[in-house]
Amino acid sequence: MRVALAMRLSPIYGGILLQFFAIIRICCAFHSHKAISSPLALHPERQRTGDTALNNNAPDTRIDLSESAPRDINYMHEWAYNCGVQQAESLQLTSDDGWYDIYATTGAEVAYGTCVMYVPSNMFLTSYGAKQEFGEQEGAEKLIGNLAGADQFPLFYLFLKVLVEYERGQDSSWYPWLNSLPRYFSNGAAMTPSCYDCLPPLAAKLCMEERVGCINCRQALKTVDFVSDEIKKDEEITKWAYNVVATRSLEVNGERIIIPMADMLNHGSDAHNVEISYDEEGSCLVYAAADVPAGSPLRMSYGDYYLTNPSATFARYGFVDETCPSTFCKMMTITPSTELRAIGLSFSRMLFYKDTGEVSEEVFDILLYQILSENWQVQKEFYNACINGDTATKSAYHQQYQGETYGKLKKHVDSFLKELDELNEKAATKDLAKHPRLPLILAHNNFVRETFLRVKEQIDPIAAQTAYNT
Repeated sequence: MRVALAMRLSPIYGGILLQFFAIIRICCAFHSHKAISSPLALHPERQRTGDTALNNNAPDTRIDLSESAPRDINYMHEWAYNCGVQQAESLQLTSDDGWYDIYATTGAEVAYGTCVMYVPSNMFLTSYGAKQEFGEQEGAEKLIGNLAGADQFPLFYLFLKVLVEYERGQDSSWYPWLNSLPRYFSNGAAMTPSCYDCLPPLAAKLCMEERVGCINCRQALKTVDFVSDEIKKDEEITKWAYNVVATRSLEVNGERIIIPMADMLNHGSDAHNVEISYDEEGSCLVYAAADVPAGSPLRMSYGDYYLTNPSATFARYGFVDETCPSTFCKMMTITPSTELRAIGLSFSRMLFYKDTGEVSEEVFDILLYQILSENWQVQKEFYNACINGDTATKSAYHQQYQGETYGKLKKHVDSFLKELDELNEKAATKDLAKHPRLPLILAHNNFVRETFLRVKEQIDPIAAQTAYNT
């Protein structure tokens, strides 16, 4: 007998969601998918039962946040079904690590354009809806605004929403979803200072930023009067809530939303095969963005920022994205300037490519611009050539200074590889029982190391040849 679990959302909150998605419809150009099946055709036998009563046999306590607590996926699946979620017959939730990390996969081939999941908008948790529900938290906004800026307000309001729903226990409309969430996280906010000691500069910086974001939200929570002191003072609960929001929310036009069920889609940089779209009511539609073979994970892109920066993915989400085709070149000592940014000083443009060892054009441009700093007139000519697309002049300068450029690049690569070896040696001295995230940290470091070794294979012969010629 099916358990009838459904959302019990107030008319007020439903109205809030309609306002939120009216804003999205105005601000967003939603994807248009033609010649595809209606989401209602996915599971014709799975229509909403209309039973909105919470199961009388549901657990009568808050969810267990101990790291070994099981994730109740079956209970969440029943709840989602009765809330109107529809999914393709082939869609499955599975795990490779004992059900700590659970993700969506397909048991059968999925054709491009097929709708594989539909999630009604009244299931979403949104920062906009939370602010309307709880009212503007002036004290919290002032504190976060001073510490991190107003762009962090949505993260705080969604953090607040998750905490409130957690505190409501089985009375929360989202209780089954909450009980399906991970308890253990490996992202930057979950790490300790000892973890940061084993990371290269960029990854350590990004992980620390996540930790600071968590601390800011926990500090701002002290100004909120409708959350119990018990919750406010419990570091385990508040860190868990922050990590839920940090790792499972999407940024949509400055707001944050969590879409239950769709949050089971993992990220893939070079291998994302599904996309999220929205209908006129703001409900979520997940479509295949390519032909997906049977047995494949269903992966989406978490955003352009993560497509070329696996260290950022590692810091925010706590995993190593081995599908990422490139990584930032890790040149962290360059002092930014307007001119450098204009010619490519960016995490997303200064890239080393994982499989080929190729180096992006912007890396060479930045290095040469620095080398030319002793001759202002020549530096200006090179800069103008970069900005104006004068490839002939630009190529001539690169050819003239090839020895210096490759020499500088080789020095950076060799230095960084030595630093990685030292960091890994430091990690080997630490107690794994006290620092269980060390294997993931080492996996990140080795992923970057392999990329740098491929770059080294490409540049060493050219550096040696140019040094010999000079």
